[in-house]
Amino acid sequence: MLHNKDNTIAICGAGIAGVATAYYLSKYSNAKIVLIDKHQPLSFTTSKSGENFRDFWPQPCMRALSSESIRLMKELKHEYGEDAFRMSFSGYNFISHNEAVPIFSTQVDEATGKFFEEISDADIISQKYPYLNEKVKRIVSIKNAGAIDVYGMGSLMLKAAKMKGMQEAKGEITNIIKTTSKYDVVLDATKKISVDKIVIAAGPFMNYIANMLGLTFPIENILQQKFIIPDPNKIIPRDMPFTIYADEQYLDWSEEEAAFFKQDESYKWLLDKFPGGLHIKPEGQGIKLGWAFNRVDETPKWKITLSDYFPQIVLKGASRFMSRLIEYEKNIPTPVIQYAGYYTRTKENWPLIGPTKDSNVFVIGALSGFGTMTACAAGQLCVQYILNKNELPDYAPYFHPNRYQNSAILREIRKNKNDGQL
Repeated sequence: MLHNKDNTIAICGAGIAGVATAYYLSKYSNAKIVLIDKHQPLSFTTSKSGENFRDFWPQPCMRALSSESIRLMKELKHEYGEDAFRMSFSGYNFISHNEAVPIFSTQVDEATGKFFEEISDADIISQKYPYLNEKVKRIVSIKNAGAIDVYGMGSLMLKAAKMKGMQEAKGEITNIIKTTSKYDVVLDATKKISVDKIVIAAGPFMNYIANMLGLTFPIENILQQKFIIPDPNKIIPRDMPFTIYADEQYLDWSEEEAAFFKQDESYKWLLDKFPGGLHIKPEGQGIKLGWAFNRVDETPKWKITLSDYFPQIVLKGASRFMSRLIEYEKNIPTPVIQYAGYYTRTKENWPLIGPTKDSNVFVIGALSGFGTMTACAAGQLCVQYILNKNELPDYAPYFHPNRYQNSAILREIRKNKNDGQL
């Protein structure tokens, strides 16, 4: 057993959320911190990030969380130098073919002007965004948005926390035993670390850790894929903003393909309506694409099986708003770099940050597809709870694990029309 001093805090999970929590805990306290993961830090879900950020969300609480996180990311660059990690304000565009229906619901009208610019003039769209399909009728351009090097930022925070004494422990957590006054965290069924407080930052495996402590969080884990391909035909401008197609769509299959799918139950779903949210951005000299059309909750696994037909589906869908991408659908440029990670989310797509029913156990999770952009503010908020700070940001109650007992917050959850999922 490793005998630690009092006020030892174990952070279970070394993704960007766990690393950010460790960083702000080391910055604002003298606690002894042990960061635990079975793999290298920042190597599982975090490494599959789209690496984007924006401050606009349909809900005020998510806008405030994202805005604070962007402020903290800029603060990191100011403190450690502009070259500490890449953060570019390259933009974030939601686009639609639908002229009559707003991309975001009327509940966000008060934010227009401050957070985004809406463009519906056909001449402006064709001049400013000539790579888009000529039938695109509406663009919502987020002003404070862009791309971030999540590994660079996370590595910086990890190094800073280690310089202040944070320890890393590599191993699989196989049990957590609550003693009279402490917790014994068991690694690989053999080694124990005795700690005073626990932070559950285990991403898709957060309930695996929570169950050891008699806790369960209302989350779902949904596997999502992305891929990167070369762009030999130079279809995508290198300065193109991160672009999201807001419309639902049916894929434009040929008559022969559609007939084949109808006859086979395993492919019939390809004829269904697909949700909005297909997204695309430049990646080096290539293109990164993703589409969170999978909505099936599943038990997370460390080894993920990738779908061979995912790139073709996404390229077919993307050609609806960037017509020239049809050039790649049947002859996909190689190499294709395909990967997948889990969106761990609550039904309303708000994170879980704060203390649990056990006052010495905290959670930071359910960061879905927005972990990169909100990790700094989420980590800081978790630390404020750990240090028992009296003054918390206004958005704190909306992400607290006990929010489902708050009738006012429940009313807001029920009236949400857009959860911001990508």
